[in-house]
Amino acid sequence: MEEHKKLMVLGASYSQIPLMQAARRLGYRVIAVSIPGPYLGFPYADEIVYADITKPEEVLKAAREKKIDGITTCCMDLGILAMGYVNEKMGLAGPGIFAAKAAMDKAVEKEAYRKAGVSTAEYYLIHSKEELWNALHKMRYPVIVKAVDQMGSRGIRRADTEKEAEDAYEYAMAATSRDYCIVEEFLQGTMFGVEAMMACGKLAYVLPLGNDLREGNPPFPIGHYVPWDKGEQIRKQIEELVYSAAGALRFDNCAMDLDCMYADGQVYVIEATARAGATCITDTVGIYYGIDYYEAIVKAAMGIDTADMFRLPSGKGTPNVSRLLFADRRGTVKKIISPEKLPENVTDLSFNISAGSKVQPVTNGRDRIGQLIVKGESLEECRKLQKEMLGAIRLEYEE
Repeated sequence: MEEHKKLMVLGASYSQIPLMQAARRLGYRVIAVSIPGPYLGFPYADEIVYADITKPEEVLKAAREKKIDGITTCCMDLGILAMGYVNEKMGLAGPGIFAAKAAMDKAVEKEAYRKAGVSTAEYYLIHSKEELWNALHKMRYPVIVKAVDQMGSRGIRRADTEKEAEDAYEYAMAATSRDYCIVEEFLQGTMFGVEAMMACGKLAYVLPLGNDLREGNPPFPIGHYVPWDKGEQIRKQIEELVYSAAGALRFDNCAMDLDCMYADGQVYVIEATARAGATCITDTVGIYYGIDYYEAIVKAAMGIDTADMFRLPSGKGTPNVSRLLFADRRGTVKKIISPEKLPENVTDLSFNISAGSKVQPVTNGRDRIGQLIVKGESLEECRKLQKEMLGAIRLEYEE
């Protein structure tokens, strides 16, 4: 491998640190792009470029100046448009402009599915309450109204009546930077996740994920587990859906994170993006396959076929369960109480808060205070250890 090759990483938050570390282990020079600030990833880069990763032209200028060989990000959407723009303008391996737009706008994504015949929920593009009413007269309740440019269940609400749909529309439009949103059929079945990777025009792997959901409007994942037994039963359907979705969205040489639904014997894609998932998913994949998943993300961005990384000689991956941690009430943290010595099968117990942090009860994934990941010989073993660990974690609050 040529050591002079350069990988640009968009963002310098803690979520990008393992990506930078993986790239340097593989012999690449890492160029971190971020606005100035106290970002934890800066010390892990070989070079730092101060630029706004939400502005594609700024990033392209820096990419050309640095003569990069690849560009990527993970676990967040902020840099997706710039990534696609740079890939296309510089002829790099990863997803291009259309793929990035589809990943960042649910309306673009849904239209791509419609044109390609990909199984997804019926939807309508909405610019006004009048358009909302017209759409509702063609649909059956429940429906779901979505801001098209948000992640993590923000700007999204289910509606069971016209009044609830109007309120959901107001909620979505208050959350979005667009002048439109979408209303779609609320599929009722089993919600699940899929993590996958396209590399050199083919699927390197497809991993169905079981979801641990938090009740809400709509429910949202607070953790994942593998293997998901039902996923193996319908694996062929899932693989066909993921491949057709990747083709419709023009995803290649990138990780894919998908939300899906299994209803009435059919698999549907709800939404997909051209990056690795958050909510501990990168760890979930790595543990299951016994690899460093961040290295696979780096290689894909450099146009390297990664399929061999996901071969399971025994045919069986390592079961594991992840869970985001949340505060039980609003307040200022005085002390975090957790076990000093972790059992061997606890692969991660970490917190993104400290004494003095202000916390609140969970409303969406952004309210996380940390994460817990455990592995084992079986899901039952994982669940038992997870329960023990969750019972040993608590917060003390300032009075």
